[in-house]
Amino acid sequence: MSSAAYNRLRRIFNTTAAATTTTAAVNAAATNTTTRTIKEKSKKPNKNTTSRPKTQKLAFEPLPMSQLTDSLTNLKMFIDKFKKASNTGPFRYSYKYYEDVVNHLAHARQHYYIEQILEHQKRYKTDMTHEPFVARLISLYGKSRMYDHARKLFDEMPQLNCLRTVLSANALLTACVNSKRFNEIPELFREIREDLGIEPDDVSYNVVIKAFCDMDDTDSALKVIDEMEKKGCECNLYTYNTVLDALYRNGNILEADKQWEVMKSKNLEPDIRSYNAKVRGLVVDKRITEAVGLLDEMKSNGVNLDVYTYNGVINGFVKEDDLVEVKKWYAEMVENKIVPDSVTYRIIIAFACKKGDYKYGFDMSKEGLLQEDNVGRLNLQRVLDGLVKESAIDEAKELVKLVDESKFIYYKLKLAADL
Repeated sequence: MSSAAYNRLRRIFNTTAAATTTTAAVNAAATNTTTRTIKEKSKKPNKNTTSRPKTQKLAFEPLPMSQLTDSLTNLKMFIDKFKKASNTGPFRYSYKYYEDVVNHLAHARQHYYIEQILEHQKRYKTDMTHEPFVARLISLYGKSRMYDHARKLFDEMPQLNCLRTVLSANALLTACVNSKRFNEIPELFREIREDLGIEPDDVSYNVVIKAFCDMDDTDSALKVIDEMEKKGCECNLYTYNTVLDALYRNGNILEADKQWEVMKSKNLEPDIRSYNAKVRGLVVDKRITEAVGLLDEMKSNGVNLDVYTYNGVINGFVKEDDLVEVKKWYAEMVENKIVPDSVTYRIIIAFACKKGDYKYGFDMSKEGLLQEDNVGRLNLQRVLDGLVKESAIDEAKELVKLVDESKFIYYKLKLAADL
């Protein structure tokens, strides 16, 4: 694990948490966490203005900076301190602490220590009888792509005197999807319903639909929608957006447009995700003019364009081999105060190099690097080689300097030019 990863882990514990938490609040928070990966997020602020308990510093002292090295011994010390902090009730119910640490450990492929942290929670016998608490641990295993561990914990719930309901079943289904074990979803879903007698809800069906869509098996996803409605569960905007994204992505425009109309017939108005999926679908189908026209429809319906919308259109004109339009849409994007992302820069820089416009490629590379976006090492090498070829030495030197100062250290491996 790199020093940067250690530093990020350390900073997690510099914040404070509420000293007390009501049981109802804890259960609600855990439930929301388990299902948030498959439900649309509300953008409205919480209007609840009830007073909250005062915060106090948790009984956890982070490792001194001098000890944060690449040594696994020091990482073990960090994990031991985390376990000790788990003795504090409010800490155990602070999902963000656990999620941040587990995410960083998973990124560093330290799955052994993830298991150490989560298995440690079993010593808190009372907590382990509460399904929301256990479902949260199952969810964390899933986010780390440790499905076998998530399944093991789910199977152990009866021995832990913890009732299994649709809440923990949904956590397990989501863990299976997050672990990319899509082919196991059909059998798992059958087992939950038939062997365990747990009645699936709309969340369950949405997870299964997403799994089929991720496998590009949209026929099965549509069958699940039919079954879902027959069982009295409601298809929401998330359901249709998941299917629309897969259908348009695969170029199945006719079926996608059909589902679009079905969605609208149920008074579910398309949102930005719906429109972005359609824009991408039209681009895949080489109907860039219709994709551009769709943007006017979005604006008239009060749907604000975002970076994904512009990326779709820009990619469409790349496919049309039209650098003039690419530049035009990028300029409009910036003018409308839409912040480009790494995908924007990668698409444009690669295309500019292909067209031989290395000066424009340099401008885009500079913007991306200053914004600290990962614009791609190969793209930067192409720009540098092109600048040198055209004797644009000043720009080439500036690019090398920018790369040298970049946080993406691996850029430096190939960006060495004899200028």
